[in-house]
This record gives sequence, C-alpha cells and structure tokens, in this order.
Amino acid sequence: MKPLDLVTQISFEPIPTAMIVVTTAWYLLMVHRLQAKGRRWPWTRTASWLFAEFMLAFGLISGLAAHDEKFTLHTTQHIAISMVAPIFFALSAPMTLALQAGSRRTQTGLLKVLHSRPFMVIAHPITAWLLYGASLFALYFTSLYATTLTNDTVHNLVHVGLILVGCIFWWPVIGLDPVPYRMNYFVKMLYLFAAMPFHTVLGLALQSQTTPISPTTSLADLHAGGGLMWISGEAMGLIGGMAVFVQWLAADERQAKREDRVNEAAADAQLAHWRATREAAARATSGSA
Repeated sequence: MKPLDLVTQISFEPIPTAMIVVTTAWYLLMVHRLQAKGRRWPWTRTASWLFAEFMLAFGLISGLAAHDEKFTLHTTQHIAISMVAPIFFALSAPMTLALQAGSRRTQTGLLKVLHSRPFMVIAHPITAWLLYGASLFALYFTSLYATTLTNDTVHNLVHVGLILVGCIFWWPVIGLDPVPYRMNYFVKMLYLFAAMPFHTVLGLALQSQTTPISPTTSLADLHAGGGLMWISGEAMGLIGGMAVFVQWLAADERQAKREDRVNEAAADAQLAHWRATREAAARATSGSA
C-alpha cells in the first residue's frame, strides 16, 4: 500500500461515514447553540473533537480501511480508532457541552443516564480497565477477528466496540467531563501504567504465534502487527501518563493560586481590622482630651 492510496482509495462505507458525519455535525451544532446563548466554548475542545473525528475517518473510510485485511494495517487502524481518537474525544468534553447547550429535555435525559446504575458500573475505573484489556484478547485470541474479515456487520460492530471501550478507558483519566468516580492524579498514573502490560503481553503473544489467526494473515504480517501493537500501546501509555502529569501540575498551580487569593484576602481583612481599631482608638483618645 502506497501513502497516496490513503486518499485515492477512500471508501465512503455507509455506517462509518454516517457515524462520523452525524457526530461531527452534532458537536458543531451544540457549540453554535452555546455561542447563541452568549457563552464561550474553548476552541481547543472543538479542535480536539475534530481531530478525533479525523482519526476515525483515517481508520474507517480512508484507503487504510480498504486494506485492513492486512494485519499490520488493521493494527494501524486499531491504534487510530481505539487509542488516539478516544483520547481526543475525552479532551473535548462532549457531555459538558450537551449539558450546557442542550434543551431541558436533553439535559434531564443525559443526567438520568449519567446517574443510572448501569452507567455507574460501566464507568467504574476497574470495569473500564478490565474491559480495555479483555477486549484486546477477545478480538485476537478467539474467532472474532477472522469473522470480521468476512462479515461486514460484525466488522462494524467491532469497530464501534473498540471506540466505546477506548472512550470508557480514557474518560476517567484525562477526560474533562464530570465522571461518577473521581481518581486523584497519583491513582490515575497507576491506572495507566497498570494497563501498559496489556499491549506488551498481547504483542508478545502475537509475535510468538506459530499459526495465523485468519486465512488471509501470514505469520510475518501477524508478527509485524504484534510488534506494532506492543510499541504503540507502550507509547500511548507514556503519552497518557505525560498528559496526566501536566494536568496534575496545572491543578496544583490552580490550587496554589486559590490559596494565595484566600491568604491575600485574609491579610487584607486583618489589615483593615487593625486600621479600624487604630482609628477607633485615636478617636477615643482625641474625644477624651
């Protein structure tokens, strides 16, 4: 596959194309509605959403998707839609946008979902961590991957599942939306580094395979894809860890500024009280004289 094939062999498959177009239009519409209310939405969040959608387009409708029966290209597709795109979806805060720009009915419905028991279970960090790891091994060490090569419905469902699991995994770590379970930054770092072995073990397992996992996958292609999975997983873990660390520093800086403002206010109040006491004493002295 040549780099130019990414553009010349674009295939506008109905389901992936509709998903990308609808979600992009929805987000931009919400931003427009919020601005119509006179409220500003950070451009960085919109840019994050658009980049995430671009990664979905790269993985699902570019020439890459036309050749994803080749395992190394499938692995590249996997990285784009289940690792990179979810990170930027999390940074775009779509739930916050929907709550601020949506109608009262939308807000009420979304809040019911966010506080529902099923969502609380799925959004729990342990559940998210387990789903992320289990989904990787279920895809490649069952017949599921081979089925995706011959069944378009299963293929599309697996793609949707990879995106959702990626979002569920990254949301509690670097997401800007309110989440049911708050982790401190140290726990977030542990959460990420504990997930890094998933890709290491998976990559090593794929590289040690002696039989192909599908009729169209050669052993050389499988081993190369396993190596790519290993490297990319560790790279995403390190990048995510750096992002959490930056957020940690920013949070500490904001806390320090808040404490400085409180201390300054307390000092100003103490100074004002001292001046008022001194002036009262001076008036009392002059009056008695």
